[in-house]
Amino acid sequence: MPNYDFECQDCHKAFEVRATIKEMEEGKISCVKCKSKNIKRIFNGFGVCTGKTSSSMSSSSSSCSPCSSGSCSTCG
Repeated sequence: MPNYDFECQDCHKAFEVRATIKEMEEGKISCVKCKSKNIKRIFNGFGVCTGKTSSSMSSSSSSCSPCSSGSCSTCG
């Protein structure tokens, strides 16, 4: 079951909820602080480490902060 980030539009509380897709579609999510259904989903970015060496990283000796391998596509 995935985690989703929300912000309440009434009390401005940011919170995270673990919910099924069905629960999301049915609007069963409410603010954890004030119980309002007036919430907005927050989309967060994420990085992916593949373990493959990119041409831009092949001569670099710095390590990658997300995966510490120094060779993933997010290192730079």
